[in-house]
Amino acid sequence: MGSRTVALACASVLSAAHLVSAQVPGAESLTALQTAVACASPPVLVNEPADAIRIVGSQDVVNREVFGTPEVLVLSHGANRGVKVNDLYYVRRLFRGAETINDRLPHTIQTAGWVRIVSVNEKMALANPEHTCTDIRAGDFLEPFAAPVVVEGQTMPPLVQAELNFDAYSRVLHGEVNKQSAATNEFATIEHGLDRNIRVGTRFAIYRDLQLDKNPLKRIGEAIAMSVGPSLTVVRITSARDAIFTGDVMVPRTSDGVQTPPPAPPEAAHKSWFKRLMPGGAD
Repeated sequence: MGSRTVALACASVLSAAHLVSAQVPGAESLTALQTAVACASPPVLVNEPADAIRIVGSQDVVNREVFGTPEVLVLSHGANRGVKVNDLYYVRRLFRGAETINDRLPHTIQTAGWVRIVSVNEKMALANPEHTCTDIRAGDFLEPFAAPVVVEGQTMPPLVQAELNFDAYSRVLHGEVNKQSAATNEFATIEHGLDRNIRVGTRFAIYRDLQLDKNPLKRIGEAIAMSVGPSLTVVRITSARDAIFTGDVMVPRTSDGVQTPPPAPPEAAHKSWFKRLMPGGAD
């Protein structure tokens, strides 16, 4: 069966699939915060997946490679890869710049949105976007959708000025889509995750080290962990008196139970910058 015949076969059951889809609850029940976290980059670095289910085009009468909503998207696989009507999938791609467009290194993932499967045959499927975070493109790959678990503001206990665990600090790697800064209510990725026992809901104080002799660290904001990976965490900036930049320091609160790392080797002892937190606490 040729690809055109396969596409027509998929289209023939499209209307029936819509009737089933309407009866199944899905991502439309996400809160605004869950939606924002779902659109953020997950806390992992990955290589280009070799055999992923991908978007190959649309059911439009002209050839396009950039899509939005409403749309009927054509996928590269179907029942042969376990795809079923009403399944939800994230649509993702590696975030690359001009200098990394052809490398084979792990990269940040950009989430374009999520789609619902509306028609399937053995070798192909059709999908409708349920939510778009940015444009969807031909070549984007699919991953199974899972609603993010978040700690909503109204369920958070009051912020207590608990002692801060400077031995377990992390540094900001980048903001959203690899930006070098982040603002209040935006997301940033920091080093460390499950390897430091960070969990969803862990709260951080944000500091900046101006690298000035006998000058204490500058407290500039607060953040909370929204999604946690093996060695990276995505945090939401909850307050800030300046933009948060790459290299700024996230210090967890001891009440959140973040694990203290092993002691630094002797040759790194003089790098204990956190001793400069209070005036007079020079190295």
